[in-house]
Amino acid sequence: MGDASDLFQRAVIALSDEDYDRAEKLTKELLELEPKNTDGWSLLANIYQHKKHLDKAIQAATKATEFDPENLQGWNNLGYLYLLQGNWNKGERCYAKAATLPDPTPTIFLNHAWALIELGKEKEAEAQLREALNRSLEDTLYDDIETNQHYAKLRPLIKRIQK
Repeated sequence: MGDASDLFQRAVIALSDEDYDRAEKLTKELLELEPKNTDGWSLLANIYQHKKHLDKAIQAATKATEFDPENLQGWNNLGYLYLLQGNWNKGERCYAKAATLPDPTPTIFLNHAWALIELGKEKEAEAQLREALNRSLEDTLYDDIETNQHYAKLRPLIKRIQK
């Protein structure tokens, strides 16, 4: 079976090799040893996302946030999965929670803006987008917005912000 750290490392390697079944098997072994391992639950969510099993990915990501409600990455992952599913309300709530935690990243605010614009809340989306841009140290965030299809509805807000 192996120890938890070894299982985690091997699962990450399997995931990077796109051997999703092996990555899933190793991660489940890890979670048998350490059922509250939030990194393990987050990894399992990532594996399920790659396997296009969004419902299972959401269940795993939810476990990570249940075991550590202050886990910024857990809330980011869960919110993103909801957004991929088109569940804008749940995604927005996840990002609203993540934004209250210590040291939220620009991506937290960017994805919060994405959820809000999809919900028709343009002013709130613009405020979150401004926050993302203010916290970003590089211009790569602009590139992401211009090239990532998910952020297409945010592009008009960028033009308004840049005026």
